[in-house]
Amino acid sequence: MESAKNILHPRVALTKNMELTSGAHLLYVYSDHEKYIENAVSFLAAGLEFGHGAVLIEHRSMYEKVIDRLASKGFSQKQLDTIIFADNDEFYGAHQSFNISAVLKTFADVIKPYTENDIPVRTWSKVRWGEGHCCVLENLPIYELQADQDIESVRIFTVCSYNGAEIPANIHMELMKSHQYVMTDTELTPSLFYRKHNHAPSLFMEEQLEEKIHHLNEEFQMINSHYRNLIAEMPEPVLITENFRIIYGNRAAAQLFECEMDAFPGKSIWAIFQPEFHEAIRGRFYQLTIGEKLPLAEMQVKTFKGSIIDVEVVSFPFVFHDPSQFTDISIIRSIKERKEHQQLTIKTEKLSIAGQLAASIAHEVRNPLTSIKGFVKLAKEGSINSDHYNIIEDEIDRIETIASELLVLGKPLSIDMKMCDAGKMLRDVCMLLQPQAVMKRIDIKYEDVNDGCPVFCNAGQMKQVFINIIKNAIEAMNDGGVIRASAQIKDQFIVICIEDEGKGIQESVLERLGEPFYSTKEDGTGLGLMVCFNIVEQYGGKIDVHSEVNAGTAFTIRLPIGEN
Repeated sequence: MESAKNILHPRVALTKNMELTSGAHLLYVYSDHEKYIENAVSFLAAGLEFGHGAVLIEHRSMYEKVIDRLASKGFSQKQLDTIIFADNDEFYGAHQSFNISAVLKTFADVIKPYTENDIPVRTWSKVRWGEGHCCVLENLPIYELQADQDIESVRIFTVCSYNGAEIPANIHMELMKSHQYVMTDTELTPSLFYRKHNHAPSLFMEEQLEEKIHHLNEEFQMINSHYRNLIAEMPEPVLITENFRIIYGNRAAAQLFECEMDAFPGKSIWAIFQPEFHEAIRGRFYQLTIGEKLPLAEMQVKTFKGSIIDVEVVSFPFVFHDPSQFTDISIIRSIKERKEHQQLTIKTEKLSIAGQLAASIAHEVRNPLTSIKGFVKLAKEGSINSDHYNIIEDEIDRIETIASELLVLGKPLSIDMKMCDAGKMLRDVCMLLQPQAVMKRIDIKYEDVNDGCPVFCNAGQMKQVFINIIKNAIEAMNDGGVIRASAQIKDQFIVICIEDEGKGIQESVLERLGEPFYSTKEDGTGLGLMVCFNIVEQYGGKIDVHSEVNAGTAFTIRLPIGEN
């Protein structure tokens, strides 16, 4: 793997005033169209600044975009006119078969005015080929190899660009062998696989070279043998793969995959990794080929006996038997016990919370039941009066309130969900509660509630959240005032804010909001806010509370924008 010092950002590398004493051949496989344009502009801009010749072989629409951006950078029309443009469909014969000799001759003719006068020249080309023509992809490496030989002796800086979605990984690997440098949208590094042209040794040196090669081969075989023994005895499962097929698995891997070691060679990795991870594996392989370091990744594998196991995978480039073939080594660690421990921890926490909630419910229900039990005893003794009956009714109502709110809390996320307008729902709730607010000299202002705030939800549950929060605001404002409600789209979220001018909430109390049976109201259960937090969380949202004592409280609800 290349060291960090050999990795450059394309914009840095492409704009350097390179001393072009010989050809520089660069392979650019891009995935981001915008970054592709930026890199092309940087490359050509540097050529204009340094007095190099500039050639752009692209589609005309791309040429016009590049010219516009160069003009916006301050280059004059006279400078822009020096750029030689060739339509890439015509240049590469995209409507015909890919004729290597014809393309190379055309290229030589284009750069001839510069090479004859020993003027450095930069060329940027987007390689094109026609669909349906036989063997075009297989011929691309041959074309690039011949092009690399042709430009080696001239002062030319050539970028050959390909769309990463159009070339298979095996062709990409072959193209890297004929380019000195490999570039992505964000990095440029020397090619690991560039094969410089071999020259036959002189007769005088041949014998010494053969002897040196013999010793090097022996040394390589010895080191390779040590590596194999080390890998074989490693306690961690190891797989070595080439072209997505396993060529070696150690003893620990055989134990993990429930097979013998000789079952691995030739086995496709797609047969052991679960299908949902195949795309990620292809992406990680590509990252390895361009020298990027891979992080740990969690995946699932299927053993030879059909068991599904959660694993953690890390991979590195590796030389196993043939240095010219790209192989990688993967350490695969089972995380089954960790997953089981996580599930056990979650289950334990749920049971703990359920136990705390059950204790709180028992406490809250026992209080009114104790009162009712006392009055029943008085009734038996004939000592009860009409006021006592009112108290009994109040206590029964409290038990009923607790039961109702617990039912709402325990209700799962509604399956009756549809696209709703959060702004309209909030406005409807404000209008519904306005008469109740007026009785306490409170005005609910909702001018900042915008329509067109789509949320995928159950309308009844969402309105219940708004009702609970606004009712709490009304009850917190004993001296009248204003409640302000707003709804708007902000940063890909629906943001709903409800602010009051009440007495505010102390920091110590604020931390406990949403806990069951914790309330600042004398007759409150604390379940109302808990229901609000639960509903919003189920919709992938969040409630933030900000409060200042004697200034008021603001509830901010953030919900993801609904998508059909």
